[in-house]
Amino acid sequence: MNGKSGHPARPPQSFSHQIKDELNLQSGSERNCQLAELAVALACAHRQSPGEIILTTANPSYAGLVARLVLERYHVAPDLVAGRETLSIILAPEDLVGQIRQDLSDQLGVDVVAGPFQLTAGKVAYCTKAILRAAFLASGSIRDPLKAYHLEFDLRREDVAIWLGQFLAGLDIRSGLVRRHGHAVVYIKEGQQIADFLQHCGAHQSLLAFESLRVEKEMRNTVNRVVNCDSANSTRIANTAARQLELLHFLEKSGLFGALPEELAAAGRARLENPDLSLKELGETLEPPLGKSGMNHRLKKLEQFAQDQMEKERRHHDD
Repeated sequence: MNGKSGHPARPPQSFSHQIKDELNLQSGSERNCQLAELAVALACAHRQSPGEIILTTANPSYAGLVARLVLERYHVAPDLVAGRETLSIILAPEDLVGQIRQDLSDQLGVDVVAGPFQLTAGKVAYCTKAILRAAFLASGSIRDPLKAYHLEFDLRREDVAIWLGQFLAGLDIRSGLVRRHGHAVVYIKEGQQIADFLQHCGAHQSLLAFESLRVEKEMRNTVNRVVNCDSANSTRIANTAARQLELLHFLEKSGLFGALPEELAAAGRARLENPDLSLKELGETLEPPLGKSGMNHRLKKLEQFAQDQMEKERRHHDD
């Protein structure tokens, strides 16, 4: 319970709902664009037949938008049936569906029930926002951008999915098509392509939010890469130091350390006294200081000398 109001706290709104709320505030006033918007919405409907079209949505504002378009043009108010989490817009009886189909066929050359659906750009060249808005409101969803870049349209009809993919391609937006549970799903998986879609459909506030989330995600990924790189470097340094210390202790116990040239002995003593330092830091302890590559060269020579001596000792014992 919320301590101030006494009402349960509302769950945070999904990014999909944020986009749809913004798109619901827009509506093309030009007659052809309203027709294109209605045609795409009905083509994306969840159930279509010559006698009935049912469009189901979880967004009441969108249901009101479609109902208003139908009422204004055909002077018939669709039935609205509320479910637990959705609202269904029902267009029936058959004479109304037939009138809508004939009108959209005459005006735009499309059949919203039988197909193949092909809304040609020539007839609606200036209605891109209305078309993309209708497609997303009717069938679209997007994942939380912080988790993954994935926008999709879940469609019952493959001809509508193919048309939508071609329409997006005409806007230089790359999409894919898969079949899932008997549906045709058009998807966009690249961050920049999703940003382009939001710009084309007029969801400018959502685009700004999306770009902000993209920046946040990239920063997290960059930090993770740096942390992982630092961790890998630390592990590598520790493993190298442990191997070198083991070989240097062998030289000490074998009485071979004093026979080393002074420059190698100095490098060996630096490593024995500073087991946790990096090569660069080790070189700085010498007098005169030695660079990273020079220190690495001396320690490798020490390692090779120690390994050769250990091999000789093994052969001696074997004999």
